[in-house]
Amino acid sequence: MRSSIDVHNHLLADEIRHELSRLPGPLRDLAAAPAALGLPAAAVARPTLLIDRDGVVLILAPADLDVDVAQVAELLGREGLHPVAPDRAPGLTGYLMPFVPPVALECPVTVVLDEQLARQDVVYAAAGEPGLILKVRGVDLVKVTSAVVCSAVAPR
Repeated sequence: MRSSIDVHNHLLADEIRHELSRLPGPLRDLAAAPAALGLPAAAVARPTLLIDRDGVVLILAPADLDVDVAQVAELLGREGLHPVAPDRAPGLTGYLMPFVPPVALECPVTVVLDEQLARQDVVYAAAGEPGLILKVRGVDLVKVTSAVVCSAVAPR
């Protein structure tokens, strides 16, 4: 299994300024992070992992919004995309499902970043393990992941 050290080292190698911070308590996933940390939900990137015969897609969307899988699949021209089962995530990415970070994954990945996150000065994302969170500038997150920036969430 990979850890936050892999995330840190990956970002250092790409000269991306970032912070890894310890969370005040255990979180089951990043959906609870905005309330626990007093952050706007639009600044917290909750990961959604999809797969098809062409590989893995990691979608980062605001913590309080649901990903529109059909919309993302259409945008990428990958109609067969479907969610990765949580027990498959470690074998594909090296990380447990709720803590899949945006970088340092074991497999090649296409990253999709919701436009709301891309507009944030600072984005908080999974750091690769429970109890830690990654803080990085939105523009740097786009740069380091070569993310496709688009509307990736379902309308409310």
